[in-house]
Amino acid sequence: MMDSSNLRSAFLAKQKHLLAALEIVPDLTRHGTTIGDDSEANWARVLREFLPARYGIAKGQVMDSLGSISDQIDLLIYDGQYTPLLAKTANGDLFVPAEAVYAVFEVKQETNKHFLEYAGSKIASVRELHRTSVEVPFVAGRYPPKPPILILGGLLTTRNGWADLEGEAAVKAVLGLSGTRQVDIGCALRGVAFNRKGESPADLPEYSEPDMTLMFFLVRLFGRLQGVGTVAAVDVDAYMSALDLGDERGG
Repeated sequence: MMDSSNLRSAFLAKQKHLLAALEIVPDLTRHGTTIGDDSEANWARVLREFLPARYGIAKGQVMDSLGSISDQIDLLIYDGQYTPLLAKTANGDLFVPAEAVYAVFEVKQETNKHFLEYAGSKIASVRELHRTSVEVPFVAGRYPPKPPILILGGLLTTRNGWADLEGEAAVKAVLGLSGTRQVDIGCALRGVAFNRKGESPADLPEYSEPDMTLMFFLVRLFGRLQGVGTVAAVDVDAYMSALDLGDERGG
C-alpha cells in the first residue's frame, strides 16, 4: 500500500511534468497575444492529458437551438462521446451545442478583480443560452429527459495579482460574482488554486497549498465533473430547425 508521503511525491512529480509546458511560454516572449494564445494551447494539452477521453477540450463558441451564440471561450470542456459538434472553423475552433458543455474557462496571465469579472461575463454568455433535453432510449424503455447540468466556470492564470488570494480583497472579488457570472474554480500557477463549493457568500472557497496548485485544481475539477454526471441528451430536431436543415417536402 502506498503511504501518504509517497502519494504526495507522485502527485508532485506529475505536477512538475504538467507545469513544464505551462510555464515555458512567459519566459520566452513578452508579447501579450502570443503568450495568451500559447497559454490556451498549453492549458488545453494539460487538461487532455489529465481528464478521461470522454471530455473534449477546445477553444470556440457555444450555440443554442434558438440561434444564440456565446462569446468566444478560451477553453471549453464538452461531451466528446455522445453530442455532435455543429461546426469547426478553419483555425480549429469549434461551435459546440449548449447541451454538450461541462465547463468553460478564461485563460489570462494574472488573477485579479478585472479578469475575474471578465471571466464571469464570458461564463454567463454560455450559462444563459437555451438548452434542450430529450428522452434517452435503453433496452427496457426510455429514460425521461434529464435536467441540464450546472455548467462550471473558471479562470486559469500564471500568477496571482493580489498579495494573498486568500486575503479579504481577493475573497470579496470571488464571492462578489454570483448567479450566471459565478466563477467556481480557478488556478494561479505561481500562487494558489481555489474551489468555490457553494453559492452563498458564507461559503468561503477552499484553497490549495502553494506547492500543489495545479494538482489541486485538476483533482477538484475532475471531482466536480464527476459530480454532474453526463450532460442531457440534445434535441437534434431543434437544431435542425434552427439551422434550417429540415426537409420541407413533408409539408
